[in-house]
Amino acid sequence: MIQKKHFPYNRSYSRILALQYLYREEFLTSNDKLKINLEQAAIILDELKIDGFKSDISNYNDLDIKYANEILTGVQAEKNEIDSLIQHYAPSFPLKQVAIIDKNILRICIYEIKFNELNPSIAMDEAIEIAKLFGSDKSGAFINGVIDSFVQNDKI
Repeated sequence: MIQKKHFPYNRSYSRILALQYLYREEFLTSNDKLKINLEQAAIILDELKIDGFKSDISNYNDLDIKYANEILTGVQAEKNEIDSLIQHYAPSFPLKQVAIIDKNILRICIYEIKFNELNPSIAMDEAIEIAKLFGSDKSGAFINGVIDSFVQNDKI
């Protein structure tokens, strides 16, 4: 079980769900876009076993799934622009060399800040916490650096 002291919002679950789908999408050979449904969300929730999340899908509602799909479709639609921003703010790391998890956490965070107008500090905090769960030991620092540069320098 992944240990996490506290994940206070169901939107955290939505972000993690979107991350899982974006990760899966990296390995698809078709151009089919994924869409999250409640049954699949329940399976993912059960597989993840993250402390701080209730293990029963009935604790989450359609809005949680809707927000996960909003992130998923938004990232898919704005992927080229988001990837250009990642490349611009992490020039030492070619996008193909960035870990898939890190890349998709960055995509979600940039999407939420730039296109969903989420407060940058909230988006960054969430991204770092998710990176601690799913990324490497260095993921949080890498994501923090890229997002901090983006927030400081991009006209949001």
